[in-house]
Amino acid sequence: MVIGLKNPILFFKLLILITFFTNCTNHSGSIEKELSDSKIESLILLASDKTKSKKEKRKYLQKAYDLFLLLPDNKYKRKKISEISASYSNIKDYKQSEFANQKMLELSIKIKDSFGIARSYNNFGIYQRIRKKIDSAYFYFNKAEKFYTYLDKGDSYYNSFYAFDHGSVLIDLAKLSRKVKDYSYSEDLTIRAIQKFELSGNKTYLPLSFSNLGTIAKQLEQYEDGIKYHKKAMEYAKNTPKDTLYRAISFNNIGTVYKSLKDYNKAIVYYKKALSHKKFLESRPKRYARYLDNLGYAKFLANKDNDSAFFLFNKAYQIRDSINDIVGLSTNSLHLAEYYQFKGNLQLSKGFAKKAKNAARSTSDNTELLQAYDLLAQVSPPEEGRQYAMKYIKLSDSLTKRDNLFRDKFARIRFESDNLQKENEQKNKEIEEVQNQNTIYLLGMLLLVTFIAFIIYFSRQRTRYLAQQNKIVEFQAAYETETRISKRLHDELGNDIFQVMMQYQNDPHDPQITKKLNTAYNKARDISRENSEFEVDETYTEELTDMLTNYTENHSKLILRGIDKISWDTVDKNLKITIYRVLQELMTNMQKHSQADLVAIVFKNEKNKLLIKYSDNGIGIEREDIKSKNGLRNTEKRVQAIQGNITFDSAKDKGFKAEIKIPV
Repeated sequence: MVIGLKNPILFFKLLILITFFTNCTNHSGSIEKELSDSKIESLILLASDKTKSKKEKRKYLQKAYDLFLLLPDNKYKRKKISEISASYSNIKDYKQSEFANQKMLELSIKIKDSFGIARSYNNFGIYQRIRKKIDSAYFYFNKAEKFYTYLDKGDSYYNSFYAFDHGSVLIDLAKLSRKVKDYSYSEDLTIRAIQKFELSGNKTYLPLSFSNLGTIAKQLEQYEDGIKYHKKAMEYAKNTPKDTLYRAISFNNIGTVYKSLKDYNKAIVYYKKALSHKKFLESRPKRYARYLDNLGYAKFLANKDNDSAFFLFNKAYQIRDSINDIVGLSTNSLHLAEYYQFKGNLQLSKGFAKKAKNAARSTSDNTELLQAYDLLAQVSPPEEGRQYAMKYIKLSDSLTKRDNLFRDKFARIRFESDNLQKENEQKNKEIEEVQNQNTIYLLGMLLLVTFIAFIIYFSRQRTRYLAQQNKIVEFQAAYETETRISKRLHDELGNDIFQVMMQYQNDPHDPQITKKLNTAYNKARDISRENSEFEVDETYTEELTDMLTNYTENHSKLILRGIDKISWDTVDKNLKITIYRVLQELMTNMQKHSQADLVAIVFKNEKNKLLIKYSDNGIGIEREDIKSKNGLRNTEKRVQAIQGNITFDSAKDKGFKAEIKIPV
């Protein structure tokens, strides 16, 4: 039956009905979609209502998620799940927030939304940071940063649209880098974050960024810059909701810079400025107590007989105790322990040091735990003090290794991430270029493993040595030795390796690469030789003589007397090691600084003591500058560790002398 042919009027009416029905259906679908979208937004809004319970908020967000599943896959849907995830985070339901964020990542990958992918990785970084898994947090923040950098090169969004998010990721990376003492890289990331915040027009995090630069500058002992940056933080916070907050924070931080400069009077002025915001601090007892404690400590350092310092310590302690501020109580207890130690009340000092130890343990604050062990080693009876000293050594070792491992891991994450990005960009290039990339990757990993192996080797050597010691001063000597080795590995060897990697990446055939690799190898060999093991039994005399002679082979003459008159077989092994290392340090100092052409070393037995006299005819050093030399300070600590004594005598252009007395 063909209606259009036999009854055109009926056909026309039917066509109108079909069209009307279709339009109604489409309009109904559009209305339904609008209602669904509006419902999601209303539910998210209800979840932010402070009058609602956490349980009610969860119900609203679950309903919003159910409606989200009905939406078509597009950027609007990604935006809604992002809001749902953020709402869960606001009520501290991180498990559900992370689940929603995973859905956002999957959707963003499906619709090829790079901004959504970047934001998802950023959120994963925040979850890991909350869990204090800083390596995982760094991994995700770094992935987010790579996507934002990729967006900078494309036309998908205007740069200013996502610049604030990019800056937030950069400042998170900067704070994590600062946490593991990679201060230079943290500074670079912070400056980049500032540029992004300025581009975005959203200056909310600029005070935080300049505050971070101020903290970095203090750690790098660039104190004037630190003060300047903290003042900048105040400038950018001016006339914003966080004006008073950053005034208080920055005044407190500037006070801490002056405390590091030992200008305690200026530190007191700025701590008082921080405390001047009384109305602001009334509702923030934790911050108020911190500033009181800081002011008290500055007064104590300025004048240890100042009774007001104790009043401030006590007031801060009472506030922190009343609000159960465990972190603050740890710091407070350390300051009170120092105060009572100065007053000579070792029992009270020990009691507060133990409180600091327990509080630091409960909050996993290893820095303050280290300080607590140090104080307990000083105020406890000798045997108990030695036990705390060994705990101090063990914890300090583990913290040094941890920071080194984190820095290496962060560098490896960046390196691998950069490598992957390059491989993706060059996937359509010739096979030879791909092979070059793989070669660079393997070379970098090999050099990195070599670098880590050096650190592990020297850490083990130091641990073996420290295990034989029994006083806190022993750790100080070994710690300074390791610091010097680590600095040489980082400054000399690490930088050379990095330059070779970059040069190889730019031009694999550059003839300078081989030369630089040989230089790096020779440096590594020299460092290894200076700190290698040596024989302390039958051939000790030969080992010691060879070492001394090696330092004077080319430019100086060595006069060595009495070494064969010493009964080395009866001398303790630890004493031999110390004598060897101390003389090695003196010879190194001679070779590097003195310009001497004549060196004399005399060994003598004198009333149950071994006397060693060292002298050279070099350019000498002003007597007041002797203590500032790391190498000489290290020799002094080594000799003290074996209950010996070392004295230095020198003047400009009058040579250098050292006299060592060791009980045998």
